[in-house]
Amino acid sequence: MVVPARAFDHRCDPQVVLDNLADLVFVLDTAGTVLDVNETCLRLLRWNRDDAVGQSVFDIVHPDDVAVAISSLGTLQDKETGTPIELRVSDVDGVWHWMEIIGSNGLLDGGISGLVCVARDITQRRMWEVAGGDVARFQQVLHHAPSITMLLDGGGVITSVNHAFTRLLGHDPSLVVGAALATFVDESSLPLLSEALQTVRGAERRSSVELAMRTTSRQTRLIRFDLVDQLDDPVVGGIIGSGYDISDLQVVRQELEFIAGHDALTGLANRSLLMERLGRMLAEESGVAVLFIDLDRFKPINDLYGHDVGDAVLRQVSARLLDVVRHSDVVARVGGDEFVAVAANAGDRDVASDLADRIEASLGRPYLLDVGPVKIGASVGVALSEPSSTVASLLSAADVQMYHAKSERRGSVEPRAMERRRSAGERRNLAIELAAGLGRGEIVAHLQPVVDLVTGNVVGMEALARWNHPERGLLRPASFIDLVDDAGLDAALGDAVLHSACRVLEDVRVLGFRLELGVNLSLGQLTTNGFCAHVAAIIEPYGLTMSKLVVEITERATLLRNVPRGCPSPEETLGELHEAGVALSLDDFGTGHSSLNHVRRFPLTSIKVDRTFVAAMARQREDHAVVEVVIGLARALGLSVVAEGVETAVQLDMLRQLGCDRAQGYYLGQPMEATSIGPWLIDRRRYGAVTDQQR
Repeated sequence: MVVPARAFDHRCDPQVVLDNLADLVFVLDTAGTVLDVNETCLRLLRWNRDDAVGQSVFDIVHPDDVAVAISSLGTLQDKETGTPIELRVSDVDGVWHWMEIIGSNGLLDGGISGLVCVARDITQRRMWEVAGGDVARFQQVLHHAPSITMLLDGGGVITSVNHAFTRLLGHDPSLVVGAALATFVDESSLPLLSEALQTVRGAERRSSVELAMRTTSRQTRLIRFDLVDQLDDPVVGGIIGSGYDISDLQVVRQELEFIAGHDALTGLANRSLLMERLGRMLAEESGVAVLFIDLDRFKPINDLYGHDVGDAVLRQVSARLLDVVRHSDVVARVGGDEFVAVAANAGDRDVASDLADRIEASLGRPYLLDVGPVKIGASVGVALSEPSSTVASLLSAADVQMYHAKSERRGSVEPRAMERRRSAGERRNLAIELAAGLGRGEIVAHLQPVVDLVTGNVVGMEALARWNHPERGLLRPASFIDLVDDAGLDAALGDAVLHSACRVLEDVRVLGFRLELGVNLSLGQLTTNGFCAHVAAIIEPYGLTMSKLVVEITERATLLRNVPRGCPSPEETLGELHEAGVALSLDDFGTGHSSLNHVRRFPLTSIKVDRTFVAAMARQREDHAVVEVVIGLARALGLSVVAEGVETAVQLDMLRQLGCDRAQGYYLGQPMEATSIGPWLIDRRRYGAVTDQQR
């Protein structure tokens, strides 16, 4: 049978074939603009032709896959057939489809004049690949992994979770799946979770967050979650969450943070944390009080009993400070025996002063230690914030006030408390009155006898400043000495006291008493050019020689500030005084940090034992030991010892037994005004207390 030739001529319309392909066909220009598509493309992506043609193909490619698409399109223009790639393409409803795409170059074909891309939807194949193979084994690995792995939908609801969630937190998996992750998050961490979910759904599509998760035992564990947005992945379709238990790490982190901001011995804040919190208070609060606290007589305890005992004292001091202040206040240890307390809402000077008084009273109580009871004290300086205050300025001001308080330890508590309560205006007015009082001769010297403990003779007098205030009566130095340096009146006050004392000694010399004169010098005097000649010019008209002058110096007077430019150092001035025959005595020995350095540093003739040791030597074994050590040291160095503050016969007998050379104090004679000294000396001579050796 002959078959007609036409029966074999079964050619089909190419467009019909193209439209009936199972694959999607795109024709693109070199910029990626859609020139044409087949019906399969329109059907699967639910496009209409008018909207499809003319748009950029990159508008429907997943943002994470755009770079691959651009690179592949560019490469295709240089060869006939491209390399297959896999990427995600969106339909008009925003559903993502995984596509395997291969392209051919038809730019030179006049019938096409474009790049032909054939795409096959492989979404189902991908799902089969994930579901097939070794899925059971993979699921077992996933469920037994030590970290939490879960899948969330866009609203944060858990759609899948592994067994680690139950192992770490105790919740039944059947109750977990289908519940919002927020259900298991502690209330304190809910804002963090909300922020993390918002971030992961943003442009970066990733987020990390540390959440306090509630357990079935009503405790919390800190879990760090790393979240990745795969909501638009056709296979995953959710937010992947990986959780790691960092509760132990958090404990270590908190310990390290505590160590970084706290003193290792006392547990108080250190200087770094203090400055941070003080800065925050100044920015947020009004009326901040800073109290700078320095322990008195702590160094002798450290030296006598060792650092272990000293550390025990510091720990008890810290505990007492915390008991005195409010819970909201800050207490810090900023040095060996230096502390700072910061109180917010304490801008009233009386409030801050009362707090300082309570601190002094608390720290002044005996400390019960293994070696027995130990007694120390504290000097407190107070500074109040002003609108212009900074952290540095407040700490500096409180430090200066602390030194003022320490220099006034010989006075009563009441004058120091009064000084703290003075406002800036009151201090200014008092300084003006002091300057006027100096001009009117209101500053005079009261003299206190110094007695030789071997002979019982009065060998000298110490000049102590007093102010005959026209309205307030007789004022002791504690009431005004803090103003002297600030007002620049130290030289004038020193001259007034020296003139007044010399007049008294001139009068008693007529009665047959030739006594030494002890005077205290300030830093301003010690750094004055020609001071030695100036002193000589004052005393010589009164018939007093330089060899009868005893200059008493303190550590503060030589160490507190830098020497002004062009002025002599304290060492130079004291050297000139020594060469002129003046005796040098180191005052308050044992209360500072460098007393032994001063013994080597200056040409001393004597040292004075501070009254705080003498006062307690009959009651406290450690104070008695300090006095004994000082006397032994002085004897070894060829120096004489003067004990201050002798108040009882028991103290006097103890000092004699220890070999102390001289003493002064109320038991031997209180500071006296000019008219009382002559009669007092005559009475002592009448009753045999003064011998011809003094004449």
